[in-house]
Parts: sequence; structure tokens; C-alpha cells
Amino acid sequence: MDILLGIFLTAGIVATLTAYLGSRRRRNGGSPPGEAGIRAAVPIFRVVALGLPGSGKTLLLASMFNELQTPSRQSYYLSAAEGDVARLTGWFAQMADTTRADQWPRGTFTSETRHFSFGVKARAGDTVHEVLRLDLLEYAGELLTDAAEAESGRHTELFDQVRSAHALLGIIDGGRIRQHLDGDPQGWTELHRTLNILVPHLIGASCPVSFVVTKWDLLSHLHEDENTRLALVRDLLMSNEHFRTLVRLHSDRRVVRLIPVSAVGPGFASVDTSGHVVKIRSAQARPAYVDVPLSAVVPDLFDQAEMGLDATLRAALDEEARRHLWRAPLERLRSAAMLTFQTSGRALLYALGPPPAAVAGDVLMGMFFESRALTAGQEQAIPGPHAGEAERRVDEFVHVRRQVLQDMRAKPAMLEGRLPSSRLSGS
Repeated sequence: MDILLGIFLTAGIVATLTAYLGSRRRRNGGSPPGEAGIRAAVPIFRVVALGLPGSGKTLLLASMFNELQTPSRQSYYLSAAEGDVARLTGWFAQMADTTRADQWPRGTFTSETRHFSFGVKARAGDTVHEVLRLDLLEYAGELLTDAAEAESGRHTELFDQVRSAHALLGIIDGGRIRQHLDGDPQGWTELHRTLNILVPHLIGASCPVSFVVTKWDLLSHLHEDENTRLALVRDLLMSNEHFRTLVRLHSDRRVVRLIPVSAVGPGFASVDTSGHVVKIRSAQARPAYVDVPLSAVVPDLFDQAEMGLDATLRAALDEEARRHLWRAPLERLRSAAMLTFQTSGRALLYALGPPPAAVAGDVLMGMFFESRALTAGQEQAIPGPHAGEAERRVDEFVHVRRQVLQDMRAKPAMLEGRLPSSRLSGS
């Protein structure tokens, strides 16, 4: 493992440093100074979402993209391939259209896998920087129990994706919770079926897990206080032995969240006498908390990695972080690259993910220091008056990245402040 990790680290350091040094030598033609290095500093974080058909994954995706496709409530926004943008915006338009009370976008079939690659971008002046990418794989949870699919080999593919993920989303149908609380025994049966399918496969993964309760608006009748309402849902889920065991086993060194989301918001839909969810005519979609699951991916990964380090390694990283923040931007990159060969740096990268994630190990190290500085309220050095163009461009990129990390961290922090019951472990 150490040899393999070293190979990936060396590849990432050489590639990134070469890009930076090459950009500094480039004065005429080609990319502007610093541009190649900026392009090299875009890590990819992999997210896997699992949920049974009808749980609300499609509505969540459409609503999440609608909320985050412009920087209206945060510094960053999501971009995607043209075909994916058309699909996601089409789903949202169909969902938000109240002229057809019972018409909703179709969900994921049992054998279907959806892949979305989102660029997380932010603007500085006239320049748009891509800070990181979020690759999202969406699976139908019944794939885990379908014997025919098991024989096709897709189970192996799914397990590989779960093991290599930086974050896992377990989608729980809030409609089933409503059904159970309304006295329909089918709701309890389906709720436990969902947990019994999802949890055994999530419990063996090492990355942060968020259980996302969809259709939160349908549970508004439980209690007028939203945190009390979430606590009631949490207690219901904890009555499932598998769910309770996962939380107990990972209470110290793993981030486990319970995130309530509503793709449409309060007052948009209701449950009719037949138990079907129907739209309320002339209502407007006002999504709630749909921006939290993806926004929490990087902060949760960094927090969990730090939780997994012993006191000695954390102290060594603290000292390096203090020095790192006061170096010039290009020097900051080189120092992060060198730290990847030290014991504390290698331990951190190993905690951040499997060896493929370490290809941009020095980039992740820099992002980790910036994220840590934000929680401590530390400032970073700025280029002096004699800094070159490459130095200024890289500093601009680092400043944008720092702001994105700050805004990402603010999303789950806001949720925890409003709904303390949303944090299940890893406090």
C-alpha cells in the first residue's frame, strides 16, 4: 500500500509542479502565466447515492441543481454537460408545473445508473475558476437485492464505487415515514426494507455518510418545531437495528448526517385520500435544504480525515498549517507537495481517500489547510507589491477556492445550527 501510495503521490506532485513551473516560464503565446497550474489544481470528489425506486432521488437531483446552478446564495455554482443540464432543468420544470396535479418526473429503474459530473465554479472579476468537481453516481437500491442483476456483474461495479467514494448518500423516502405514521402498515414495512438494504452496504465504507430524508414537507404535521420533528424521525430510524448499529460503530471517527430535504418545499403537495402525493394548484416550489448534501461532501471529508489522526499527527499538521498560510501562493504549492512525503502528510492523504485520490495530493493538502484555517479564523498571506503575474493569478484562484470552501462549510453548519438532531455522529 505504501509503495502504491508513493507512486500516486509522486505522479501528482510532478504533474502539478511541472504545470506551475512551465506556466512561469511561458511569457508569449499559450495559456496565461499560472493558468496551467490552476487547471491542474482541480480535484474530483466521487459521490454515490443509493435509494429505492420512488424514494425521491430524481426530484432531489433536479431541485439541487436548480438551487445551485447560479451563485445566488453562495459564491459557487454548478455546471454540467449540456445534455445533463437539459435533463435536470426539464425534470424541475415538470415537477414545478402544478397544472397536472399527479404528474412527476419518472424515477430510476432498478437496472438504471445515472452519472452526473458537476463542475463547482466561482467568479473573480472577469474570470471564472473551476475549483473542484463532484462526480455523482445514482443507483437504484433494489440493484442490491436483485438476483438477476447480481449475475450480471453490476453488483461488483456498485461495490467498487461504494468503496472508492468520498461520500455516500442513503436516500430514505419521507413518504414512507408519513405512511407509517398515518397508520398504514405498508409504510413501516417499506421503511425497514429500505434500511435493511442500504445500511449493510454503507456500514463497511470508510467515507462520510448522509442519510437524506426526502419529502420533508409531507411531515410538517408531526410538530410545529422543525428540530423536534427531525428528532422524532431520527428516533424512528434508530429503532431499526442496522441503522442504530451503524451510528453506534461510527460515532467517534466518522461523519454521519441525517439531512431532511424537500425538493418542492412547504405547501406545494399533499397526500390525497388514496395515499398519492399530489400537487396543490397554483403553489410555488420553494425547495428546502436540497443544497446541503452535495455542499457537505468536501467539509465532511476533511473533518473526518482529521478525526482519524492521532494527537501527534494533528499537532504536526497544525504547525505546518500555520507556516503554510503565510507563504506566497506558489511557495505554498511547493510546501504542500513536499509535505506529502512526510509522515503527517501521508497519513492525512490516506485518511482522505484511496490511492487514486492522491494523484492531486498536494492540491488536497492545500485545500485541507485552507478549510482548517477557515474554522480557526486564520488569515492567509497576500502577494507583495513585486509579485509577478503568475503569483497574482494563483493567489486569485486560491482566494476563490477559499471562499468556495467557506460557503460549502456554511451549508451543513447552518443546518446543524437550526436542526441539531441532523448530526448523528462525528461531532
